Amino acid sequence: MKVTLKDVAARAGVSEATASKAVNGRGDIADATRSAVLDAAAALGYFPAKRLDPVTARSTITAITDAIDPSYGVEVLRGLVEEGDRRGIDIVPHIESETVEPSRSPNEWEATHLAPRSIGIVTMVYRARGPVFEVARRRGIPVIAIDPYVVSKDADVTISATNWEGGKLATEHLLELGHRRIALINGLSEFLPGIERMHGYRAALEEAGVSAGNDNLIFDGRYTFGSGFDAAEEIMRLPDPPTAVFALSDRMALGAIRAFETHGVRVPADISVIGFDNSPGAELMTPALTTIAQPLSDMGRLAVRTLQDMSAGHPATSTRIKLATSLVVRSSTAPPVG
Repeated sequence: MKVTLKDVAARAGVSEATASKAVNGRGDIADATRSAVLDAAAALGYFPAKRLDPVTARSTITAITDAIDPSYGVEVLRGLVEEGDRRGIDIVPHIESETVEPSRSPNEWEATHLAPRSIGIVTMVYRARGPVFEVARRRGIPVIAIDPYVVSKDADVTISATNWEGGKLATEHLLELGHRRIALINGLSEFLPGIERMHGYRAALEEAGVSAGNDNLIFDGRYTFGSGFDAAEEIMRLPDPPTAVFALSDRMALGAIRAFETHGVRVPADISVIGFDNSPGAELMTPALTTIAQPLSDMGRLAVRTLQDMSAGHPATSTRIKLATSLVVRSSTAPPVG
């Protein structure tokens, strides 16, 4: 038998009008009352139907990120907003705090993050510290994780780039130019896309038969300009420095180039540098940055299309989606001298 709002109200001991306010995210009821209603709805398996006035109402998608690279989040958000506008869906972005979000109760999180007409949640480079998945389950809306930090067991769909292939492609480009000592500026150790890129780097070196010695050329970074700069300074202090550097993000690559220039090391005449992301403005740098392009805006567009389909009752065609990366050759890479 279909569960109705009247059933939820009876279980929670409130009026049907109060139950309606609670399940639709209205703010004019007490937290304790909202909790009782939402607990009753979850226990009964009730979720509000999404009946939208096609003329006056727009559905919404909540987009959450704690991405440390602003250009990354901006490009994904661009795709979300463009596709949302095309489909009559509003995108509501949130940048989460590492200290505040874990302390929020599910009710607080729902009240601050979800609009009444939300059809889904998109997380972007998200550590999933807060109650996002718990709230999504009780609201009956799907979650799509774009480039999750770790393998996500809770998201309904994950979307990412072919990071392993991209890391391999970047390293193969340097190998084809003649480089054999290739340094890697790594990212955060727990970040899954970065781990995959590093494994692609190692696979390319092993296939070329030059992996020996390169494991000592891996330097820590944090996907920031400053960490790329610091890693490059470490590289320059080596007694036998590499002839090329692969940075796992464009921001780290640009930081490395700035450090090399500061110390009179020319790019690419003395050392080649390749990045990852194809961030806006990478082609405007001096030298223009060779990089691996990942389709960030396309990830956002696909997330909107998938959520709209799922809200209409159509299951996702795949729960683990990867979009292709590609090599963009510019002027920051060249054959090694000699």
